[in-house]
Amino acid sequence: MKKNMKKILIISTVGLIYDGITSVITSYLEAMDKSGLDIYVVSTIKSEAKIEEKLNCMGCKVVYMPSRKENTIKYFLSLIAFIRKNNIDVVHAHGNSGTLAVEMVAAWLGGSKKRIAHSHNTKCNQVKADKILRPIFNMFYTDGLACGEDAGKWLFGNKKFEVLTNGRDIDVYRFNVNKRNCIRSLYNIDKEIVIGHVGGFFEQKNHKFLTAIYKEIRKIEPTCKLFMIGDGPLKNEIETECKGLNVIFTGAIDNVADYLNAMDGMLLPSLFEGLPLVAIEWQINGLPCIFSDAITKECILTNNVESYSLDCSPKIWAQHIIEMCKSNNREKASNTSYAKLIDSKYNLNKNVGRLKQIYIG
Repeated sequence: MKKNMKKILIISTVGLIYDGITSVITSYLEAMDKSGLDIYVVSTIKSEAKIEEKLNCMGCKVVYMPSRKENTIKYFLSLIAFIRKNNIDVVHAHGNSGTLAVEMVAAWLGGSKKRIAHSHNTKCNQVKADKILRPIFNMFYTDGLACGEDAGKWLFGNKKFEVLTNGRDIDVYRFNVNKRNCIRSLYNIDKEIVIGHVGGFFEQKNHKFLTAIYKEIRKIEPTCKLFMIGDGPLKNEIETECKGLNVIFTGAIDNVADYLNAMDGMLLPSLFEGLPLVAIEWQINGLPCIFSDAITKECILTNNVESYSLDCSPKIWAQHIIEMCKSNNREKASNTSYAKLIDSKYNLNKNVGRLKQIYIG
């Protein structure tokens, strides 16, 4: 290996799973010119085989570590040992709370000079741990990155940080009528309105409210179908809630972009978010969307999005998404979004070079 190669260790604090953080990591690595970089990606907590395979095909090395969640101390010590043994130059850890102190301190003890903390949300579930570890976290990270302004302010406060948007490959998510017909045919869908949601089955995503909205939609459009794409601990509970309601649970899939073409409208009633990738993807595809007002307005990039309070009744959400679906010219909406986003910071190919600069600078 050449001596001038920069050694990079990338960590997702939630594991290599089908979620927003992993999608950001893989998307950037796939688009990046990796010459001059020797990249390792940590596998901890849970790791999907297809994601590991994808990383390996990119030329990245997957490093297996003890569970960050179940054996934090062993994980911490393993990180230190690996960073020290392999002379890692840059540690880039993705998360949403002061618990990133675990990675930042391990990187410092391992001798890594550049310790990047990357914020992906505006709240966290580990409230007590976050409060305890924030002072330590603030001492040990060297560079702050965030998916959006709100996510940055949440984790870094008044300290300096840089927004590196969750860019997407614009061409991949552009509306494709042939893919629409293919997916709808696969599920025997003809002219029925199809509503969609993409996200892990966690409390944050608010699937119970989504289900309540869909029940109201069915009163207006009895033949309507709902796709719930994703996996997670609350999936079984939501499946039980949705029995007999024409809800299609796809599980975690690696061709979400294809499925979006089959939808007519999307709902994102999350309790909180950073800057959700799905919000960008849906708009590129020309889909009418309703987001909860708990989601940052930074991700509203087109006229095809409305924002509603979670205090509004599910009936209001239902009425408006159906109206939006019926009045939408899909191909025109997608073309308009494409033209608007092709030269924006949300075009992955426009900003991937910046991350490499951060690594080698």
